[in-house]
Amino acid sequence: MTPPTSTSSRSESAAAAARATLDRLIETWGRPDLSALGPEDDLFDRIDSFAVVELLLETESEVEKTVGHYVPLADESILDSTRSPLRRLQNWFDYVADAVARG
Repeated sequence: MTPPTSTSSRSESAAAAARATLDRLIETWGRPDLSALGPEDDLFDRIDSFAVVELLLETESEVEKTVGHYVPLADESILDSTRSPLRRLQNWFDYVADAVARG
């Protein structure tokens, strides 16, 4: 895949990669109940910490393929029960897009 050229385009592609990764993992986890989550839903409360780490690592890998370079997504907020971007699904996709925009 050819990496997108503009920052906006890369960020949008990264958010789409994050969504595709989540969709793939939902299938792998055998959790069809998660496929109906909307942008306001809380994913953090619905998956365990191992799934959070798997989502993080798989998303980093997919984003790297999409944008052409590694973008770290891990920080202290991911597993924080009050600050995690996974507390609102759209925040997760925005978090990934923002990380790519920052470089």
